[in-house]
Amino acid sequence: MATCKNPFLALKARLVMLVFFTISMGLALVFGTLGALELMPLQGDDPILAPILYSLIFSGLCASILMVARRSPLNLAALLGPWPRHLAWVQLLWLVAGLFLFSLGTFHVSYLGLSLVAPGWVENTLQQSIGLSANGATAPGLYNALMLFSVVVVAPITEEFIFRGILLHRWGVKWGIRPAIVLTSVLFGVLHSNLIGLFVFGVVMSLLYLSTRSLLVPMAAHAINNAIASAIDLLSSQPTSTTIDTLGEFRASWWLGVLCLLVSAPWVLRYVAYHWPDRRAPLPYFVNLGCRPSLE
Repeated sequence: MATCKNPFLALKARLVMLVFFTISMGLALVFGTLGALELMPLQGDDPILAPILYSLIFSGLCASILMVARRSPLNLAALLGPWPRHLAWVQLLWLVAGLFLFSLGTFHVSYLGLSLVAPGWVENTLQQSIGLSANGATAPGLYNALMLFSVVVVAPITEEFIFRGILLHRWGVKWGIRPAIVLTSVLFGVLHSNLIGLFVFGVVMSLLYLSTRSLLVPMAAHAINNAIASAIDLLSSQPTSTTIDTLGEFRASWWLGVLCLLVSAPWVLRYVAYHWPDRRAPLPYFVNLGCRPSLE
């Protein structure tokens, strides 16, 4: 097999982190300055700023990575991979449903433990939705549209590109595919509010990418998962719905988390065990190019 240029030698993880913080601080400075000069049409605490900032930060990060990768050069088509001709949609939907229940169960069980040491923080978390209630927003309709767009479109594309596309390959080249799966999934879980559930979610997204060699598949699965969460959040925000938003109600419903884990864990963990790669498994980018990476 021929040897090809390895763009992930130059695309270092610390560079990704540095660009992320630079963009975040830059946007905070710009928005803060505009607010101080009273040139902002929105108040600084308006919820509508959250989806705008999220989309700008992660889209800007992806664009910056692509600009840096032009020198390598990075073959974007090989990174994304072709859409599978015979994707088993039913199995994918079942897997996403299982992941969602698993994440819900781990959130419930882990936060029950946290409620013993930080009850106020847990109760405050329970009272926050992913954003579809639009409380305090100057334009609720626009807020909901932007939040849905950021959750269902921006997040799946940008997060999968960064975590499974760039970091998985970078750490896979450096340490091997198995440590790369674990490290990217740990980081993914740390940056979300459900460490265990989102760690397993990251592992499954990595395995989907490895098994299909198409980053488009985990992007689609991620989007479906977030769409399910958004739909449930939208339904729970209706006046007639019954929600669990007090600590007492949350603790009394402990059995829901256990039930979700009992139902979902067997098939999610079975998928992980069945698709866990050999330590010498090739990375999708180089498989799609039909070559092995150079070491320099």
